[in-house]
Amino acid sequence: MPRKKPQPAIHPFDQAHATDTSGLIPGRTIAEGTGVKVEELTAYYGVAPSILTGLLDRWLQELHPQAAIENTVFLDIGAGKGRACLLASQHPFLRVEGVELNETLANIAKANIALWAQDPTANALAPIELHHADATLRPIPAAPTLAFLFHPFELPILRRFLRHIEHSRTTHPAPLDLIYANAEHDSLLDHHAAFTRLWMGRVPMTPADHVADLAAIAEQKEYGSTGDELCAIYRYTGRRAPKISP
Repeated sequence: MPRKKPQPAIHPFDQAHATDTSGLIPGRTIAEGTGVKVEELTAYYGVAPSILTGLLDRWLQELHPQAAIENTVFLDIGAGKGRACLLASQHPFLRVEGVELNETLANIAKANIALWAQDPTANALAPIELHHADATLRPIPAAPTLAFLFHPFELPILRRFLRHIEHSRTTHPAPLDLIYANAEHDSLLDHHAAFTRLWMGRVPMTPADHVADLAAIAEQKEYGSTGDELCAIYRYTGRRAPKISP
């Protein structure tokens, strides 16, 4: 009798809300049809709810946001299936926006957002918009913004995205903070003339999130799980004009 193919691990978040944000999708799959080089993208993997909640709590309670959360847009860069957007909407942001390059993932995220809107247990406080677009080209919101990156791409695209922020904030000089989870390229931001690091550290998952993480990671050999993520939070401070000697 043939063995049954094992079912993919489903995160408790999806079990609770009937959404589809689980699974690990390799960069080669995400790159299909986008025109982007495979080596410039990373895999899709939904952020652990406890990681994002911990980061938002730290940002709100310890890092003195420059604008009230009610006036701030949460901007998820490389939104994938939209888990971070759904979680962020449980905070009273002005709105939540997700930007996803891969059309298939963007459509899954839109379907999840529609399910979320009908879920009485979602406790959503902010509206959500999902854009199928290139994050290095789509306009950054003119309102105060909290950008969220769960290591969605490698250095070439990250450099382009940071230049995009600089250009945007030259035209619309509103506050912008950036949360970088799984901060693989933190050194680029640490040495960037227009950004100032506010905080860096490891954010632990809850035991339930770690169990779910281990179950998903066990389905492949490329990644591991330590039960936490190295994360950093930055503030866009702009390039300071050089001093002119008298």
